[in-house]
Parts: sequence; structure tokens; C-alpha cells
Amino acid sequence: MNFFQRVPFRRFSTEERVSEPHNPVLQKSPPDGGWGWVVVLSSFIFNVLVLGFHNSFGVYLISFLETFKETSSKTAWVGSISYGLIMIFGPVSGKMTEKFGARIVSILGSILIIVSIVGSSYASKLDFLFLTHGVLTGIGSSFAFTPGMIMISQYFTTQRSLATGIVMSGGAAGALVQTRLHQYLIRTVGWRQSMRIFAGIMGISVVAGFAYKPLNPPGHSRSVVETLSTSPIKGFIVDLGLWKDRVFLIWVFANGLAKFGFFIPYVHLINHGVQLGIPFELATNIMLVLGMSSFISRIIFGRICNSSRINRLYINQGSVFTVGLLYLLIPFFKTFGSLVAFGLFLGIADAGNYILLPVLTFDLMGAERMAVAWGFMLTVNSISCYGPPFAGWMNDMYGSYNLGFIVAGALNVASVFVLALIPWVKRSSMQNRKSILSVSINETTHEIKPWIDNNTTEGPRAAQYVQYVSRTNFQQPELQMDSLATEQNERQSDVSPNVSTF
Repeated sequence: MNFFQRVPFRRFSTEERVSEPHNPVLQKSPPDGGWGWVVVLSSFIFNVLVLGFHNSFGVYLISFLETFKETSSKTAWVGSISYGLIMIFGPVSGKMTEKFGARIVSILGSILIIVSIVGSSYASKLDFLFLTHGVLTGIGSSFAFTPGMIMISQYFTTQRSLATGIVMSGGAAGALVQTRLHQYLIRTVGWRQSMRIFAGIMGISVVAGFAYKPLNPPGHSRSVVETLSTSPIKGFIVDLGLWKDRVFLIWVFANGLAKFGFFIPYVHLINHGVQLGIPFELATNIMLVLGMSSFISRIIFGRICNSSRINRLYINQGSVFTVGLLYLLIPFFKTFGSLVAFGLFLGIADAGNYILLPVLTFDLMGAERMAVAWGFMLTVNSISCYGPPFAGWMNDMYGSYNLGFIVAGALNVASVFVLALIPWVKRSSMQNRKSILSVSINETTHEIKPWIDNNTTEGPRAAQYVQYVSRTNFQQPELQMDSLATEQNERQSDVSPNVSTF
């Protein structure tokens, strides 16, 4: 099988010969169900346990403040480092998933979380928690969380939004359950023993990891990354190529702005309520409302966004804008009832952006670049780890978290305008800067043809591409096309159902 038949080239050319993989096997199509729903359940469990633990950090924050007598900003860094490392280690987790498989990586991450949580329970100083709860739990959480999202993209196509919505709702369900669980355990046995008990509960994730059955066995072609694992040009094609994609740059920049304040409510909202005179036991109910509304909304949004009539990008923009508006209005929420309403609407609004993050990354970047793109996306979104310390710093300086929320809200609103550039850039790229190596490959005749857009003319680029192909050893020498007109005529007379478009 020729190299061009297996690899979607993107903005590069080479005269080097690339060795063919041995015993090539056709890639299995996503079943869009079947065992995929077991994978969804497993990934949901990971989100309940892993992300739920991070989202309920606000309960532990008050205990840490009382035990270690440190400032709000410094104490908030414990949870922020942990959450940020989930994102920062996204590319590493993605690469490890590709090399070793989702099952091994997720189980390894679960074991690391268990060890680090037990270690945290013996901390005598806050600095020790930076290592155990911050660094080790964060890295383990990245290994446990990332493989599930990659597996969903492999198993689903038309049902991807729904499957993603179910999986991502696990974090909200975890916050809903774990906030009450940790609150009860801390009140009855103390925060140290509470962590040890939860470490035992985390053993469930080790069992759940065995459900990550690979769609294609090791050695089979699942993505461009794996196909080019022995190629010297793999990094240029996949990794660096993403940062030359203007759509990808806009997408990660906009989400970086939007995610700055994402983690602030999960860390500070309970303490914010306590500072307003709301009893601690009552203030934790705000997080319960936030978790419940977020859990339900993520499933609903996942179902809605499955429809082909829905513009997912617009849904995402509306979600980001509403979250920003709620943050900007936080100074007006001064009573328990108003903060409950804040949590209710925040859970609803944030659901659209949260579940569409991996879905739109797949839509914009494609299946071949999903693993690497998702890893980079998580790394950029690690900016969310700065939000809680910033809000804590504002609280230390001014005695209120309001300014921290307001700054985060302003960044969310700015993100909406950045996201609005994506449709324009996509249209511009299709009309003026389409890669000469965007091609259609007839898998029956082994014929390569430039991708044609009836609204554009790119004869010189098409001719340049065909001349390049004829100079390489990747394509049969019989292929000769001197102009775009010749190609268009052949395209009209030779339509085959077995055509793969990249």
C-alpha cells in the first residue's frame, strides 16, 4: 500500500523515502455504540472520582486554612497546581496513551492518585501538600483523565456529542456527591482520615480502567501519529503543524481566556459565602446546586449538540458569554438565595462550553490530530490554575473575592469576540490558502486527486502538487495531470464510493 494512501499530508514536502509499515491492517470504523458505551461508563466513573475530587477542593480549603494558618492565595495554590497539571501534562498523557494504550495509562494514573492522597493525609506543613496534593495528584489525574476523552473520539462519530456530554457530566456529578461526602467525613473523622478513606474509594478507578479496550490492537493504523511513528518527519506533520494552523491558534487562545476563571467557584465559592455571613453547612449547598445543574445540563447539551441543525460553535460562544456575565454580576449576589441562583445558572451556562471543548477540538482539527490537539488544548487551558490564587490574592488584599470574579468575567466576554474569528478564518483558508496537499485518494484505483472546491480556483497549486507526486516514489509514475481542468473532467467521469478525503 502506498504511503499517500495511508497518510493525510499537511503542508510539507519531502524527497525522503519513508518505510512502509509491515502487515498493514485497515483501520476499524468507529462503532458509534456497542462496547463504546462501556467505555463511556468507564470514563464517566473516572470523571466522577478524579474531577469530582478536584471540584470539591473548596471543602478542604477551609480545613487547610484552619490547620496551616496560611493566606487564602497561598492555600489556593495547592488545588490550583493539581488542577493545572491535569492540563499541562495533557500532551504527555496523550503521547503515552498512543504508545502504551489507554488502559495502562489510566490505571497508572489511578495508582499515582491513591499514593499521593494517602501521602497528603500525613502533611505537617502546607508546603508538603504542594508536592503530594499539588504535583503528584495533578500528574496522576492527567494520566487518569486524558485517555478517556481520546477513547470517546475513537468509538463515536454521530453520537460523539452525546457520549461526550455523558462523560463530562461525571465531573459535575462528582462535585455533587463528593462535596457532601467530604463534608461529612471531615466533620466526623477529620480531613486527614477523610483523604485516606477516599484513597480507598479511588480503587474503583483501577477496575474501571480495564474497560478501555482499544478499538484497533497495537500496531494497527489508528491515527497519523501512529502511522508515522517511525518517520523522521512525524513531529513536523503533527505537532508543529498544529501551531501553524490559524484556526487552532484562535481556538486555544479563546479557550485560554475563557478558562482563566473556570476553577474559581470550585475553590472559593464556599468561603465566599461564609464571608458573607452564610453558615458553612449552608454554604456547601451552593456547590450542590452548582453540581446538580451542571450534571443535568451537560447531558442535555450533549444530546442537543448531536443535531446537525445546531451550530456547535455558536452554542459554545453563548455559553462562554453567559458565564462571563454571571461572574461580572457576582457583587450583586450577597444572600444565600442569590448565590444558589448563581450556582444554578452557572452550572447551566458552563455546560455548553465544557462538553463542547473536546467535540469542537475534534471538529476543527480532525481525527488524525485529535490526540495531539487535545493534549495541547489541555496545556493551554492550564491557565485555569492561576484563577483561584488570583482570586485568593484579591481576597487577601481587599477582603472580598468579587474582583477576582470580575476579572475572570471580563476575560470570558473577550473570549467570545475571539471565537467569532473562527468562521471567518476557516472561510478565508478555504478560499485563498488551501493546502496543495489536501487530496482525495481512490482506494480502489490508488489514484490521487487534488481536493476541488467549486467556489475556488487553484490551478497552479494543483499542478504543483501533481508535479511533486510524480517526482516521488510514493505514487505510480503513470499518474500525470497537467492542469486543474483535466482533473475536473476526470472527477466528473470517475466517481467511486471508496474515496477518503483528507
